[in-house]
Amino acid sequence: MKYSNYNSLVLAFYILIILMSCGQKGVDNIASWDYSFGEVKKLVSAPCLDEELILGRPFLIHYADSSLLIYDDIGDSLFILLDLKDNNKIYRFGKKGEGSDEFLQVFDICNMKSDSVLGVYDAYKHDLREINFGQIKRGNINFPVIFKDTLSSIKLSPTNYGTYLGLGFYENNMLSLTGNVVGRKFFFEYPYKDGHEKKISNRLRGMAYQGTLCSNKSLGNFLYAVRSAPIFILYSVEKDRIQKTYEWIGGYPIYKTEENETWRSAPMSADNKMAFVMAYATDSYVYLLYSGKSIKEAGTDAFKANIIYRLSWDGKPNCKFELDYSLTNFCVSDYDDILYGLADKGEIELVQYVLK
Repeated sequence: MKYSNYNSLVLAFYILIILMSCGQKGVDNIASWDYSFGEVKKLVSAPCLDEELILGRPFLIHYADSSLLIYDDIGDSLFILLDLKDNNKIYRFGKKGEGSDEFLQVFDICNMKSDSVLGVYDAYKHDLREINFGQIKRGNINFPVIFKDTLSSIKLSPTNYGTYLGLGFYENNMLSLTGNVVGRKFFFEYPYKDGHEKKISNRLRGMAYQGTLCSNKSLGNFLYAVRSAPIFILYSVEKDRIQKTYEWIGGYPIYKTEENETWRSAPMSADNKMAFVMAYATDSYVYLLYSGKSIKEAGTDAFKANIIYRLSWDGKPNCKFELDYSLTNFCVSDYDDILYGLADKGEIELVQYVLK
């Protein structure tokens, strides 16, 4: 009789485990994931320039053609182009406004097919513009529109198939693929913890799962890293579809939803620990800048970090970098040998780290 009761208890226990696993997606442990990075390198920064680079409020930084493009939304010029192969020559350009060659709100800098061209997406004007380094150096300050978005995407990047990958608060999806060949196609939805969270509308849920979308230089692979929770997803783009190739979930954000007829929002809990506050990708690796700090304990410093994880495009850990300063953003050279960062030294300064 006792043996029968014991079997019943074991059976009930396993049923409970199964029910719990069905109700909530599997979550990996952030500590064990961190431990899986067997190689850890402590890096010391060095100045990127011999002279001081005056910055206002730099937000974005991107590497291309041995140059750095920095978006700084305070100052007379929105962009700084730093030519690393020409004695670190500096070019300043770009104005805020509604004119044909002006910008309202830059949300993203993305790779383009040409090595000496980067794309800039203005989320308020809904257009992707080209910044051609050669033209800028010759004094031709114009930014032709490459693609006009009609889906109100918040980020937009070209692919190697002549299509455009968009990230947005779409009705039922988080990613879009648009172009003359494919028309409009939508893929996936924003993450959710369980069936209860899944019932939150995708548009509203997406506000809690905002993050960084970036591609490799070849424009065939994309990374999405969530800012409010330790989640990142790897994608490959095909001619008419997007494939999810890897997903890692180390937790979910704490938030509440607010919505009425005119607006919607998903304010985060101050106890929520920020995760991958920024990310970057090359053809060989993905890089994740990890915070692990909450707004309650660190204030705005929760959006700065000095830990960077490097992984291969199949999700395998490669190296963990511990930096001497917290960064607000960063980029990496095409050869994965130098990391350029916007470091918080009381004021934001441009620094570099040798990775190899």
